[in-house]
Amino acid sequence: MKRGIIAAAMLSAFSQTSYAVNWLQLENNEPQGSTDTAHFWGFVQPQLVHNEGAAVEGIKAPNPQLTNYNGQDSLNNLVGPDFSHQNAVQIFRARPGLRGLMPGTNGKINYFLLAELGYNGITVVKQSPDSFRYAPAFTDATITFNLPVTRVRVGLGRLPLGEEAMQGEPQMNFANLTNVSDQLLNERFVSPYYSGRPEVPLFGVPMTQVTLAGLAGGANNLTCATPGHCMAALNNKPVGAFRDMGVEAYDWINKGNWEYSYALMVSDGNGLQFANNGNYDVSGRLQASYVFGGSGPFRQDASAYVWRQVGQRNYDGTNYSRIREGVGARYSRNGLRVGGEYIKAAGMIYYGVVAPFLDIGAPAFEPVDQMALASSNTADGYYLDVGYRFLDKWEADWRYDYLDKLKNSAYDERLFSTVTYGAQYFYSKNLRFMVNYEVRKASVANPTSYLSEPAAIVANAHTQLIDAGIIAGSIGNRITFGATYNF
Repeated sequence: MKRGIIAAAMLSAFSQTSYAVNWLQLENNEPQGSTDTAHFWGFVQPQLVHNEGAAVEGIKAPNPQLTNYNGQDSLNNLVGPDFSHQNAVQIFRARPGLRGLMPGTNGKINYFLLAELGYNGITVVKQSPDSFRYAPAFTDATITFNLPVTRVRVGLGRLPLGEEAMQGEPQMNFANLTNVSDQLLNERFVSPYYSGRPEVPLFGVPMTQVTLAGLAGGANNLTCATPGHCMAALNNKPVGAFRDMGVEAYDWINKGNWEYSYALMVSDGNGLQFANNGNYDVSGRLQASYVFGGSGPFRQDASAYVWRQVGQRNYDGTNYSRIREGVGARYSRNGLRVGGEYIKAAGMIYYGVVAPFLDIGAPAFEPVDQMALASSNTADGYYLDVGYRFLDKWEADWRYDYLDKLKNSAYDERLFSTVTYGAQYFYSKNLRFMVNYEVRKASVANPTSYLSEPAAIVANAHTQLIDAGIIAGSIGNRITFGATYNF
């Protein structure tokens, strides 16, 4: 009976989305009073995704050969992780896990294991320039020591970053991450490569704020011979998924209705990879919460938090700094949820695939990954979200998110914004359904910045900035139907 009560409480934590949660406590520790030494659990999230965007038309730049991509769909309008279709039905996440107390430790030590079997950026990566591979992976494998002065978690687990990064995936109120959390915190790991094709920088001018992956002289001189499979040839590692291998000290202190929590983590800076290549991170988060009532997954509160991450990345033999920081707040009471967060980044900013298409082969320009390496590269953004639970089983959701990327370079700066309208239906404590409609926009921030370039290249730069605007403007709205089943 007691095991059933504990299991129900854990599953409720991932289904009652109108309530606030202490993520450090929920994911790193067992429920108070638990005696379970092994509890099998997990969740499955199938999705149906439809993109409304149309094929790109109107590209004019003859050099490099971008005109060949007229009539092609931008990656923004295709479904990841393989970007092979505009519409898709897939098991997006499928994560079985095991958690509990270590036997013989009097509840002082607990463990947490979780694997990913779904079809997403964790499990589907480039194996070579010519093929993808599917590889299930652990997302979490930690042991927590509950010491008298603090709690210490060791292993592969979540980083103490922003709210979306801390939030358990089964409890996400929206089908997709915000632009700012996904592009600045959900780290991509890209290596430079050379395809063997004659190439020039996409915009026809030196991009002084951006180092291109794909130019001659890069490491790992591979040749990509199969059209359609050359894009991101060495973007062959899983996304970071807000996780890393490391040691975290954390705890929370209760003073009446107030709760104060902290976390400090030293980690490898390699995401889900087990690697030793000179990367490292130090991440910390502080939070203050006023608890109106309830406890555990049913707690209602008002919280404010601040966090910062400082580290370095070794890229082609050189170390570059990587800094992320943010501040946010949330309110959750009587079925109403209101929250928001501001996030800022400097250095090692993933610019994306340029041009954002699947490779169609020569003579078209080969899409390559760009990474803005230096700490002078900056980006920031924010999001606001609101949810309201009504009629017991229904919830209406709304979110606005905004990202300003490479704002330090007028020529390279890009703007992204999304308004998401959503609804959720809670069929049972273990099953809920979701629909999201995203109104998406992307644009070139400074379409006349070519005027600052030397006269000899102004015309070419002008044409290519116009093309960049056309490609960005082709992004379409997106609808996602999803379900979450907890077991």
